[in-house]
Amino acid sequence: MSYQASIHHLTTGRFLMECLVEGHDLREAENEAIAKAALKSRALPREMDVRHLHQCMERRNPAGTQHA
Repeated sequence: MSYQASIHHLTTGRFLMECLVEGHDLREAENEAIAKAALKSRALPREMDVRHLHQCMERRNPAGTQHA
C-alpha cells in the first residue's frame, strides 16, 4: 500500500519533508518514511517524527484500457 508521510524534527517541530512510501501497514510505512528522510537530510532517524501519515487511494484503470 502507498502512504503519504510528513516528517518533522522531533524536538523543534520543524518540517523536514513529505514523501510517498510503500508499506504493508502504518508502522512499516512510518519506518520507511523516517529512513528515507534520514538519508535525504543526513540526520539521525531518532530525531525525526512522522506527524501525518495517510494511505493513498489506489488508482483503478477503467475496464478495457491499458497504459503503455
